[in-house]
Amino acid sequence: MKKIISILILTFLFSMNYAQTSKSSSTTSSSNLSISVSSDDDDYTYTAKFDSDKTNDAKSVIVKTLGNPTEQTDRTAIWEGKGYSVSVRPGKIEMEMDFKKITKSFRLKLEDMADQISEALGSPKAPVPPKVPKGS
Repeated sequence: MKKIISILILTFLFSMNYAQTSKSSSTTSSSNLSISVSSDDDDYTYTAKFDSDKTNDAKSVIVKTLGNPTEQTDRTAIWEGKGYSVSVRPGKIEMEMDFKKITKSFRLKLEDMADQISEALGSPKAPVPPKVPKGS
C-alpha cells in the first residue's frame, strides 16, 4: 500500500512540475542561422546564432538603438542597464529583459531591435512566441 501511495505522489509531483505555464517560445532556424525568442508575463529572451561574418551587421543595429557598449573587449560587447542586457560575440547575440524593471516603450524598442537584428542576419523577422490560451 505504501508503494502505491508513493507512486501516486511521485506521479502527481512529476505532472505538476511539467504542467503548462504562461511561458512561450519560438525558434526559427536555417542552414547557418538560428533565432530563438522566449517570453512570458515577466521576461523576454532573444538568442541568435549565425555566421560570424554577420556579427558587425547585427552589432551596428544594436549600437544604433542603444549607443556604445557599456563593456567591450576584442571579441565581446555588452550593453547593460536597469532590467536589460545585450551581449554580442562573434556568431552569437543574447538579449534579456525583465519587464518589471523597464518601461513599456523601452520594451517595444528592444523587441523592434530584435526584429531588426533578425533582418540584418537574413531572417525576415524574429519569431513570435506562440500565444498561450487563457485559463491554461
